[in-house]
Amino acid sequence: MFHHKKGSFSAWMLRLRKIIRWPLMTTREPETCAQHSFEVALISHQIALIGQIKFNRDYDPSSIALAALYHEASESGGVGDIPSPLKYYNPELTKQIKKIENEVEYSMVYQGLPEYLQEAMAPFVIQVKVDKQTKAIVKSADDLAAYHYSLSEVNGGNREFIDAAKLLEERVSKHCEQWPEVNEYFETQFPACMQTLDELSRPDN
Repeated sequence: MFHHKKGSFSAWMLRLRKIIRWPLMTTREPETCAQHSFEVALISHQIALIGQIKFNRDYDPSSIALAALYHEASESGGVGDIPSPLKYYNPELTKQIKKIENEVEYSMVYQGLPEYLQEAMAPFVIQVKVDKQTKAIVKSADDLAAYHYSLSEVNGGNREFIDAAKLLEERVSKHCEQWPEVNEYFETQFPACMQTLDELSRPDN
C-alpha cells in the first residue's frame, strides 16, 4: 500500500522532472515527464479555447489545462514511466497497472495534501474522477505532444522513433476525426511546431 506523508504532494509532483520518458528507447534529446506535462497542459488549453470560442463547447479551458498539468501525477508519486509495450502487453496487466496508479493518486491527494485541499484537487489528480470530456481533450493533447516529440526525433535522424511516430499519427488522426477543435489545432498550430527556428522567424508572405 502506498503512503505519502502529509504535506508532500508538491514535493512528489516536482519530481516529474526526474522521470525520463521513453526509457527503453535511444533519444537524441531526453524528455522528462515535467516537460511533457507542460506541453500537454499548453495544447489542452489551446484545444479547449478553440472548442469554447469557435465550436460553442461548454469547456472550462483553465480546468482542462490543470487536469493536463496533473495527468502524470502517479508517475511522480512512485509508479514511474512504464514503457507502453509492457503496460499494454495484455488486458490483465494493464488493469493491474491502472489499479496501482489509482492507489498512488488517491494516496497523493488524501494523504499528501491538507484535508481542506483534498476535494478541490481530487478531480484533477485522480484520473477516475476526471470528467470524460476533460479526459478526452487531455488524451488528444497527450498524443499530440508525443507525436511532436516522436517526429522531432525522426526528423533528427533517429530511426528508433519511426514506428512510434506512425502509431501516434494514427491516434492523432482519430482524435481529429472525432473532435473538430482538435483538428483545428492540428491544422492551424501544429505545423509551426515542426518548423526550424529560421522558418519560425521568417515573416509570412
